[in-house]
Amino acid sequence: MQIQFDIRAAAKATFVALALFLLACGPVAEVPVWGTLPDFSLTNQDTLPYGTAQLEGRPWIADFIFTKCPGRCPKLTHEMSRLQTELSGRGWHDVMLVSISVDPENDTPEVLTEYATRHSAKLDSWQFLTGTLDSIWSLSVEGFKLPVQEAEGIGAGPILHSNRFVLADGRQRIRGYYDALDADDRAKLLRDLEIVRAESASAVH
Repeated sequence: MQIQFDIRAAAKATFVALALFLLACGPVAEVPVWGTLPDFSLTNQDTLPYGTAQLEGRPWIADFIFTKCPGRCPKLTHEMSRLQTELSGRGWHDVMLVSISVDPENDTPEVLTEYATRHSAKLDSWQFLTGTLDSIWSLSVEGFKLPVQEAEGIGAGPILHSNRFVLADGRQRIRGYYDALDADDRAKLLRDLEIVRAESASAVH
């Protein structure tokens, strides 16, 4: 009787331990695919071509800014700078940050270099891109599915654009949109990025 009781107790303990393990693990998290970006090549702050060819195989996070922006752009860049520090602290050196100017007439490579320096950007993991107006606005609207337009009735300077961070994987697929100025969304971005990085690691092996 004692032996039978011990076997049942052991079996029950094993079942409970397994249930707690499965509960802790939960279902395998997935990050949806929202679309695939077209091939593109712009010009970075060093006047070198930069686009899908350079980003292939690594996850990256993009935003759209312009250096004369008086409103949300400084906040977006501040959050991107904080994100760079966070990624470095986690050792996620495979992730690239990409800021694309929607005002290429003003934002030459020289201007972007100065802007990057002012915001303490480390250019080995954070690139600033410019190009022709048509190519950039087309990439924003048709590629990233993000609006961009001139602000009417204010003058020639202001440009209306998205305040989203966009997560893309190494196959140039869009994996998420996040409000860069919302703390909960920024936290979700990091969680999704961890999953996308794990996908990339699994694909390599």
